[in-house]
Amino acid sequence: PNQVAEKVASRIAEGFNDTALIMVDNTKFTVECVEPAIHVYELHENKWRCKDPHVDFCEDWTEAQRIAASLLDSKSYETLVDFDNHLDDIRNDWTNPEINKAVLHLC
Repeated sequence: PNQVAEKVASRIAEGFNDTALIMVDNTKFTVECVEPAIHVYELHENKWRCKDPHVDFCEDWTEAQRIAASLLDSKSYETLVDFDNHLDDIRNDWTNPEINKAVLHLC
């Protein structure tokens, strides 16, 4: 991850145990997801270390792909608020409750 991502994630880690930094490689992110597109980093000794991208991060990858495809079809990404949006205007909720509701509904 870049320095900005590490800095933001480190600040979040100050207030939350077991923080993970998750980065998505948009060039590899497709509905099929043949190659790992998600990279998970864990904080160890004040350094962000990448977990093995071939480790299965998801209990049910097929179900996750179905839900992701549905969210892409409904264009949920248009309402996605990332942490940068939140920093620009703290009224923007970076926890994305509406998208989370949609995910729970699809489960």
